[in-house]
Amino acid sequence: MFDILIKNANIDGKIVDIGIKDGIIKSLKPNIDESSKETIDAKDKIVMPSFCNMHTHAAMSLLKGIGQDLTLMDWLQKVIWPLEGRFVSKEFVKDGTTLAVAKMIKGGTTFFLDMYFFEEEVANVVEEAGIRAGIGFGILDFPTKVASTPKEYLERAKYFVETFKPSDYVIPVLCPHSVYTCSKDTLYSVLELSQKLDTYIHMHISETRKEVDGVIEKYSKYPLEYLDEIGILSDKFIGAHGVHLNDDEINIASQRKITIAHCPDSNLKLGSGIAPIWKYVKHGVRVALGTDGEASNDNLSMLEEVSIMTKLQKGYFEDSTAMPINIALDIATKNGFEAFNIKAGVLKEGYDADIIVINPNNDIANIPIYNEKALILYSLNESAIETTIARGKILYHKGEFKTIDIEKVKFNVKSWQEKIKNALT
Repeated sequence: MFDILIKNANIDGKIVDIGIKDGIIKSLKPNIDESSKETIDAKDKIVMPSFCNMHTHAAMSLLKGIGQDLTLMDWLQKVIWPLEGRFVSKEFVKDGTTLAVAKMIKGGTTFFLDMYFFEEEVANVVEEAGIRAGIGFGILDFPTKVASTPKEYLERAKYFVETFKPSDYVIPVLCPHSVYTCSKDTLYSVLELSQKLDTYIHMHISETRKEVDGVIEKYSKYPLEYLDEIGILSDKFIGAHGVHLNDDEINIASQRKITIAHCPDSNLKLGSGIAPIWKYVKHGVRVALGTDGEASNDNLSMLEEVSIMTKLQKGYFEDSTAMPINIALDIATKNGFEAFNIKAGVLKEGYDADIIVINPNNDIANIPIYNEKALILYSLNESAIETTIARGKILYHKGEFKTIDIEKVKFNVKSWQEKIKNALT
């Protein structure tokens, strides 16, 4: 008996049934004649792998829409960091993350990579909600509410890794914030700890030209050249943004097998630039997709993100053949899971059942449909996502959250909104 049987799934033009048991796709073939605890009829619907959001600051969902029309550093220094200094707490992180996770589940995301503070709260939310996440404390050289020195940040990070490494839902990650907020000694300490604990490293790299110029001025090297000299780059390194990489850095990224987490919407909104990721892909760099925090994006929609990414590359290179549909969808799904060596992001026997079911038929905006992948990439709204399944567990189905009390979420968010709104006046 299967736990879930998805009937009449259209996968690349072939109608098959998907049998799921113990979180795994056990059978994928036409007309499966076997009982199941739950059956989903996908006739005339779209079935695809779920999304993998490879760069977030989930709790910042509570700061959505604050600080418009500012440069990245003005946005951080004049708006975000002062608000975080006043409001960030365990409760803030718990409530903000729960809101973000609900939005991601509704939008078909079943894995996200997070960097923030009080990450134990993020981990607890993830475990309760039933999705997966790579999670790590931001590590910096200056004091915040969670630590005063690099040594203290690293101690907290070490404790977090050791506490949550046995979790089925959490992959603990070390998160030095950036080259401009972490000294060389701090980065060496991060590298040493990551090797000792066998963890991934996730940090911001080359997000703005100003950042790159600052690194060159201080170290006489471009950011990835500098990080490569330290020895921190490997297939367990995920660099967020990577907007401004030169040819030598692209070669380093390819050789070291790092992953670039591309965040086009945030980069556009903050005026950081357009990353030429089609060039990265053609040079063998693994690219995955992220939304960044909702404060700098204003949504967590991977459908919107992949659409913006694809059209930007065609426009940037003035080449309509750049970023083909299949590669774009892999960047939004398979590549992120692959970066963490997770067998998901592909509809295939033996892979984790991280799956979404899309019903495009209830909205006239979606018809006519001649090419389902084109619909997904260029025009589909995430309101059409009907079902989100994470490792064989239904988390969202036909408007109902199965693991999150959404009315409680709305109540808590309204309370935070009033507090933050008063602080802004």
